[in-house]
Amino acid sequence: MNNLNHLIPILAGFLHLFFGMYVFSLKPRQKLQTLFLFMNICMALWLCMQGLRGLFPLEYRNFGLNITFLPMSIATFIYYLLCKKMENPDQKISIWIQGAGLIGFLYFTWASLNQKMVVLGDPNTFVFDFSLNYHLIITFSAFWVVLSAWTILKRMLVKRGNDKVRLFFILLGSMFAYPITLVFIYFLPFLGIYKAYLSSLGLSIGSICWAVAILHYDAFKIKAGLIQGQRISFINRLASKPFLTLMGKLDPMRFIQKSSKEKEELTKQILIQDFYLAENTGEISVDERAKILSRRFGKYFK
Repeated sequence: MNNLNHLIPILAGFLHLFFGMYVFSLKPRQKLQTLFLFMNICMALWLCMQGLRGLFPLEYRNFGLNITFLPMSIATFIYYLLCKKMENPDQKISIWIQGAGLIGFLYFTWASLNQKMVVLGDPNTFVFDFSLNYHLIITFSAFWVVLSAWTILKRMLVKRGNDKVRLFFILLGSMFAYPITLVFIYFLPFLGIYKAYLSSLGLSIGSICWAVAILHYDAFKIKAGLIQGQRISFINRLASKPFLTLMGKLDPMRFIQKSSKEKEELTKQILIQDFYLAENTGEISVDERAKILSRRFGKYFK
């Protein structure tokens, strides 16, 4: 079990790092992908530190425990920036928000490096005593998460179609990631249960939801690309059907409009091809034309 305490967060950390780099590498690249990469780097550092701090000599384990909290203060602020850019890509972040994030980061950096976040009780099991700074960093992180959720929820209520579903995925990710993380790093330790490494479960699910929201910029265009055999990212391949299903539930009117437009475009292409065959292939029968059109367009009706 002790090995799992180290192995699970290290593996989860490397998965977050790989996932962030994978999403960042996809084209066309958006600013959101850069923020997603930075956020995953912070989560990867936080998780890997949980696993690697056990390798520290006993006299340095209090320091190893304290610096573990540093990436947490950065990740939630980056998540807020990601949500603001998701809400409106052209919107500038206010100087007050930037200032609050910077002050928080500088303070918790000082507290972490000076070992004032928590006091290690048992260096073998990393059982620790709470301090005011620990409550402060939890409050600081929760503030950005709640503010992000409120920002996304307000925007989601007025957005339509594709944008509405993308915002829903952002919200869904935070509903998985942060409550689960809070349980394992804050509430359970009050009961003497220290299982912070299990917070990786919620963070992993949350990251998948956020990646879908970032990459699924046009659901019907992605669906058409899949049908035509174009190169589509693995995430979009998996998410295409659930995304369209959610659109049908969250905004049925826009879903019907988009579906109708897609069918109209397909019908137009079939008519154009049929006219071309009738004009340029001589005395070809209607049945033969139907077979040719079926081979060419049949995949769209699956």
